[in-house]
Amino acid sequence: MRFVPVAAVCAGALILSTTYAAGAAPLEREHYSFEDSDSFTDTECGEPITIDFHIEGSGLFMLKQGRAGGPPLVFDNYEYTETFTNVANGATASLYHQGVYKDLRAVHVAGTVYEFTAIEVGRPVVVFGPDGERLLFDRGQLRYTFRVDTQGDADLENDVFIDEDPPRVAGPHPIFDVEVDFCDLLDLLR
Repeated sequence: MRFVPVAAVCAGALILSTTYAAGAAPLEREHYSFEDSDSFTDTECGEPITIDFHIEGSGLFMLKQGRAGGPPLVFDNYEYTETFTNVANGATASLYHQGVYKDLRAVHVAGTVYEFTAIEVGRPVVVFGPDGERLLFDRGQLRYTFRVDTQGDADLENDVFIDEDPPRVAGPHPIFDVEVDFCDLLDLLR
């Protein structure tokens, strides 16, 4: 399991399909915040363990006009923390996420299909153990290339994701590269 919610970030770019002229102010600019909590019992990582999960974060989302009549581009400056607490002993581990996701360009491929190039920079994942010690972290740049069929209309809900290339990684990304197992995180809390 990867800790990086890259698919969620890219999904925002996939539903953007209206056409605008370049050079104008952002089409949308929104400061956002969120918070949620849940509990779950894991039985797949050895002995059952019950975890209280909490997530809290904020950011700035902007939708910017595309170039040369292309679809709009996404900008998201995010920061959030996921906290996992073992109900039995109170041990806690946290994942801290901070970075900027930005669509750099959308190039017309054919018909209503566009190829997006995007980057994510910062520290997308930092893992802190029960004693607050930083255990692992990713930093640097991830570059994404993916294709979307905008359906040629302004209906943002009907965009269709076609495919994506493997991300290009610059800088140390041990969590992203190695696919750190979720069971490793839970073992820290036993």
